[in-house]
Amino acid sequence: MKVSLPMYIVLLCTVWLFYPEFTACSKDSIWCSVAYWATESAGRIGTPVIILITSFVFAIYAQSLKAKAKTFFKTFIVFSIVLSTFAFLNEHLIKSTLQVARPSHTYIIRQTKSLARLDSLYTLPVTERRKFFQGLIDGDTISFRDTDARVLSHWIEEAGYSFPSGHSFNAFLLGSILAFSIYYMANRNLRWLYILPMTWAVLVAVSRVAIGAHSALDVSIGGALGILVSHTLLYFSVTQALLTHQRHAERG
Repeated sequence: MKVSLPMYIVLLCTVWLFYPEFTACSKDSIWCSVAYWATESAGRIGTPVIILITSFVFAIYAQSLKAKAKTFFKTFIVFSIVLSTFAFLNEHLIKSTLQVARPSHTYIIRQTKSLARLDSLYTLPVTERRKFFQGLIDGDTISFRDTDARVLSHWIEEAGYSFPSGHSFNAFLLGSILAFSIYYMANRNLRWLYILPMTWAVLVAVSRVAIGAHSALDVSIGGALGILVSHTLLYFSVTQALLTHQRHAERG
């Protein structure tokens, strides 16, 4: 907890005190590019890459080649199952139950002065929702002319409910476990590197707010859930033995 909690506090201060909402949406903005790629790094393509990197880092510390391969595949499978399970539950149970509209959808409706009701739109199939938002954006040549095309595409693609943030969950779960591994397994002179995965996690969560995909509350809860699940995993002896490469008997 001492590895992830300070950075979680940084996240809370950033999203609640500095109001980054929709600050990374403008064309030709460096912050927009940084936020966009940060958010993509914890998305459908980025997350498997981060899992591969995390698995590789854990495997480095194993002694033999066989042990390295075993550690790599075990780590990859465990994280893939955990993240896939949460993604399914989040999308089909939590979000659909709480039914919180995305800030980007509210913004599109407001800017285009559409009379459509979001609660009714969310009952449509996801493909129909995407077509609807695409039509609103294409039909308004003024309101979105300064908005980055990648951000607009992201608003259309992310056509579901908002709360909590799955990207923030992914980032803080992987970031916390990777930071734990670096802090307790790396050479003492390299321990400071644990700050890197947690900095990435904070950047991902802030980026979700900055591009208008989520609210401060969405990412705060998503990040908290990621930390909670990561530390729950670390308390299981088998998982902790995998991450620290110690035998259960040696720990007892």
